[in-house]
Amino acid sequence: MCAVDYWGVMVGLGLLASAFGAAAFVRYRERESTTLQRQTALARELRELAGDDEVRLAAVDEFSLTIYQRLFYASVVAPWIRSAAWALLGAVLAAAGAVAVGPLDGVYATVVHIVTIAASAIFILAALVFTGIALYHSASTPRVSFRDSYADDDAGVSTPAAEVADKKTGEPAGD
Repeated sequence: MCAVDYWGVMVGLGLLASAFGAAAFVRYRERESTTLQRQTALARELRELAGDDEVRLAAVDEFSLTIYQRLFYASVVAPWIRSAAWALLGAVLAAAGAVAVGPLDGVYATVVHIVTIAASAIFILAALVFTGIALYHSASTPRVSFRDSYADDDAGVSTPAAEVADKKTGEPAGD
């Protein structure tokens, strides 16, 4: 087999792997969103089953909090990451098209070469913008955590979880 033919096969396999990789990444993120929606429904059902039991309600609240933190990320940051992945795949495919058409002669080949270079540049720019927006949202999106409520316990401020512990054990919560 000629070295040029081998190179072409490897580039083709690399492009195919890139396409499958981007599609698999996006599919994984979509499945994660579906899982979070199921867990949200489970949290609602658990809340109904907990009734008035404060200990069970506190456990459901903690479970719900972790779900809502992940849902918040999945709804704010993940779409931008998926868009960046698709734009990066478009840039790779357009660049491969530009490289493939580059050596050809003729007006049509020249026009296709220029269009694929422009498409590659647009996709690269889009990937950078989407990545920047995802990073911005990752850095600026407020996080919800239990650290604030734990800090309140240390300062002597009573929280609902501490009140539940007080009622069940009769002892002060925190130590």
